[in-house]
Amino acid sequence: MTEGPRLPTIETPLFATIRGVIGEVLESAGLAVLRGPVGIGKSYALAQVCQSLSDNGATVFLITAGGSLEGKVIEFCRAIHGRAGLSASEGLEQAFRELSGYPFRTWGHRVILVVDEAQELKASVISLVRELWDRGEAARLGDEHCPSFGLVLVGNDQFLSDGTRKDRVNLLPLLDRVTHDVRLARPTETDLANFNASLFPETLGEYRQLRERAQAFAEQRGNFRGIATAARQALLRADREGSEVQLKHLDTAIRMMGGR
Repeated sequence: MTEGPRLPTIETPLFATIRGVIGEVLESAGLAVLRGPVGIGKSYALAQVCQSLSDNGATVFLITAGGSLEGKVIEFCRAIHGRAGLSASEGLEQAFRELSGYPFRTWGHRVILVVDEAQELKASVISLVRELWDRGEAARLGDEHCPSFGLVLVGNDQFLSDGTRKDRVNLLPLLDRVTHDVRLARPTETDLANFNASLFPETLGEYRQLRERAQAFAEQRGNFRGIATAARQALLRADREGSEVQLKHLDTAIRMMGGR
């Protein structure tokens, strides 16, 4: 069976912004909040950037919120330290030990915690994360011998702006500590065109028509996810016919997804 199209790595402003912010947070043990619309490639870019940092010697904890992690302090700590049977207080201490780095020492080890889909986190867990990050304040104030780590929370457009008034008040201590507050933009027409060119290479007989149809749909949706899904579905249809991807396959996939 023909292998489905993989999401290509393309250098977009969003990718560069995420890489730049996470790099700065890692070096300074800062606290970043990244917000952006769904489907623009946040999670994919995060995975790529975090893997690159890990390959270069940093300790990176990449956690996706949801399920039991969204509201249970014990489970969130366990996602960091990986040990079962610890109480909430024990889990908190073990989590901080795992996160402890020394970024302000010469050649000191650097650690970062990145939480994707952070809009799923309950206020209690966000408060826990802030408490963990606060333990590194002595290092940030100049004591290079104290441990600290960087923290990046990534969510949708409404992250940290939804919820009850009480929730927002409870989260003010976190917002007061933020060193990077960045809103991620939707991809530009050029970004989408580059993405479509990667999905439909010139080796395909109808690559021009495929790219034109993909561009129209991508601009309609305003993100990468929709056209990537349509491309996969088109390839599966072509595979069943034993042919390469053609415009008719992509057109059907887009119409089945509700596109025009």
